[in-house]
Amino acid sequence: MKSRKLMALLLGVSLTIGTLAGCGGSEKETGKTTEQAATKASDKGQEGSGETKTPDGTEEVSQNSGQEAEALDYEGVTLSVVLAQGWDTPGREALFQKYTDKTGVQFDVQMLPDDMASELIKTKFATEELPDIILNSGSVIEHTYMLPEERLADLTGEAWTEQLISKDSFMVDGKIWGIPLGGQGFFAFAVNKKVFADNGLDIPTSKEELEQCFETLKKNGVQPMYLASKDPWVVGNMTSGGIQKALDKDSQLIDKLNKNEVKYQDIPGMIEVFEDLRRWNEAGYLGDNTMADSWDGEYQAFGENKCGVTIGLTTWDVTMEEKYPGSAENMELIPFYIGDSDTYFAGTTAQWYIPKSGKHVDIVKDFFNFAAEQENLNAFYGAMGEASTPWKDVEVDCLAPTRQLIEKLNSGEYSYHFGHNSLVQGQDFDGLCKLAQEVLIGNKTAQEGVKEYDQMRSQIAKALGLSGF
Repeated sequence: MKSRKLMALLLGVSLTIGTLAGCGGSEKETGKTTEQAATKASDKGQEGSGETKTPDGTEEVSQNSGQEAEALDYEGVTLSVVLAQGWDTPGREALFQKYTDKTGVQFDVQMLPDDMASELIKTKFATEELPDIILNSGSVIEHTYMLPEERLADLTGEAWTEQLISKDSFMVDGKIWGIPLGGQGFFAFAVNKKVFADNGLDIPTSKEELEQCFETLKKNGVQPMYLASKDPWVVGNMTSGGIQKALDKDSQLIDKLNKNEVKYQDIPGMIEVFEDLRRWNEAGYLGDNTMADSWDGEYQAFGENKCGVTIGLTTWDVTMEEKYPGSAENMELIPFYIGDSDTYFAGTTAQWYIPKSGKHVDIVKDFFNFAAEQENLNAFYGAMGEASTPWKDVEVDCLAPTRQLIEKLNSGEYSYHFGHNSLVQGQDFDGLCKLAQEVLIGNKTAQEGVKEYDQMRSQIAKALGLSGF
């Protein structure tokens, strides 16, 4: 597999293949030497950075270069936090509790359902009804409506930014707006090795082989694939690599899409992935009623060996192992063999943002500095079991499925793609997901679905003032 040039400047989320060796397990590949954060928060939070007003009324960040900041008043403080359920991680509660134990600060968490989170977060930014901390993706789409210059605290000068492996990769318009407390997760097709072995099947290495396995499983009375189509975002994620082959051939494709010189309907891979969704469902590969299958239901379907393949990702194996001990050894993560894709899907890194309108901006900054202390980063990512992190000197023990995926990436056996909706402007991911569902159940053809999404993009692009629309 040819190596791929990553679009770090577009994403603000990318980690190069060379940084993926942080995944440990039975074999440790990284050194044990770690460095403490360049500046630790003191027991009283005296090194948290503050903000002062410049003569023109704008906020200027104070970075305590050798001088102690005024002690923060933690008494009676409760920080409001908003995040999607899918963004939550096993180490989050422990990190909050540790900060509470140190400072007395409490956290009031509003957990949003995944199927509504995107729209609810957009609404909060539109109405400026924002909490002290909000978790969101760091892609260009989210920055479009978050309007960081107007609504978010600038974190560029914070001490913890020096601990990032690639500080520039997290900048948008030359500034860092969020702390990336998440990993570089990779989505994949999760193969149930027991189900495959029981049916005399080898692990597929192409879409053609995968579909042959689907046909055998169907004939043997086993649901070939559990897609969780009830959750729109899962179906939408299937389209993530729809432009990748075309992008491999034309390095200017993103620019052409952003200038309306090329449309999604002009890209064969995008049409093909929509068509595969419809065709797989029509063939019965997705079960009797895929629209009733949910993301939460995947655990049982896989753990009780009721399907051959489902959608997995790095860290999902950790949750599976907790729910169904032994399931991690029964799992192999293979690329997204759908459309013309043959690569893993690299998701965007979750970032934690500080709205300027929050009541406790300085205390949230203090909490971020606390979170970035090496001991706390190690504990946070250790609980998560993520494949890789954006932080220096953080080593994670991974389970076998994730470790094997990273080994395949590092060896060059496989590569990965970023979702087209993270690369191309004018996106409405929720609209895309719903259109993909409509095509899947046969209400629209693949061509109709993609053409309609081009129309959605055009309207958004016009509103954004993009040239060519």
